[in-house]
Amino acid sequence: MREKRVLSVQSHVVAGYVGNKAASFPLQLLGWEVDAANTVEFSNHTVRSFHTRYGRWGGSKFDAAHLEDVFSALDANGLLRQSHLLTGYVPGADALNVVARTVDRLRSINPSLVYVLDPVMGDDGRIYVSESVIPIYKSLMPKATCATPNYFEAELLTDVKILDGASLKLALRTFHERYRIPNIIVSAVSLPIDELIKLGFAVDNSTTTRMLLCSGSTIVSAAEEPLRTVSFGIAFPELAEHYEGVGDVFSSLILGRFPDIANPPSHAISPLAHTAELAIASLQGILIKTRANALALAKHYPDAIVPREGESAEERVKRLRMVELKLVQSQQEILNPQVQYRAVAL
Repeated sequence: MREKRVLSVQSHVVAGYVGNKAASFPLQLLGWEVDAANTVEFSNHTVRSFHTRYGRWGGSKFDAAHLEDVFSALDANGLLRQSHLLTGYVPGADALNVVARTVDRLRSINPSLVYVLDPVMGDDGRIYVSESVIPIYKSLMPKATCATPNYFEAELLTDVKILDGASLKLALRTFHERYRIPNIIVSAVSLPIDELIKLGFAVDNSTTTRMLLCSGSTIVSAAEEPLRTVSFGIAFPELAEHYEGVGDVFSSLILGRFPDIANPPSHAISPLAHTAELAIASLQGILIKTRANALALAKHYPDAIVPREGESAEERVKRLRMVELKLVQSQQEILNPQVQYRAVAL
């Protein structure tokens, strides 16, 4: 039996769960050997918006020479033999170019390499890396088996502004047409309720709950045929709180349960839809555990765990500590997710 081994190239923090710290445990729990290559080493997460960062941190980014040294030594020792590759946050264009060369080297060793690319560039309309990485990510897209951008990263890569169901479907198709990437998942898009209803979701138009949509698409035509795709969406409630590292856990769960070409799971829409359903279900379970713990720490005062204007630095740090993901406590949710939100064909 072929060993389930993944090279995971991402950031790392000492406290909390983002990057490799968020991805390794779920993958190991699902039976994967994880070879983690860290692109940064920080005390805690540092980026995102003002309300979701601690404001104080220590540590360093690793430059291109460091990563080149690591990957070259792995190669020299015959250790670049992974069946799967997962890449996330990489600081800067030079370092990302090293990752791109490593992708080529891995695929030359293993032509059947499964590569899940999380093009970490920004969120909520804000880019938090150098814009020089955008063309490199565009060059990486055709090398990937699947990519998992958020809506903002999808807009950067497709030049399609995602405002409604029609533009979302256009973005999915653009990924296939422009990059010929076999599979694409846009992790979360906030769409109006009436747009979800147009897409075929059974949502009550009077609901006040904000919904997020995870959407994906797979090429089902042969290379020489006109492009045919199968796409889906999964709608689920949006929480008022912000939990850092959710996207990193999501991409690890997509890779951890990525469909086996030789033995794909049976699903009414597509094997990728089945994988996304399980990933969303696991994440929902993790967030339920995390939120319950945070509310207990906040003495069941919900406003204490929601970002707000005017909070002091100490109040923000205290809140962020309360909402760090509870991965270890969510082992059953990762191993045996209970699917509540089903995929709908788009």
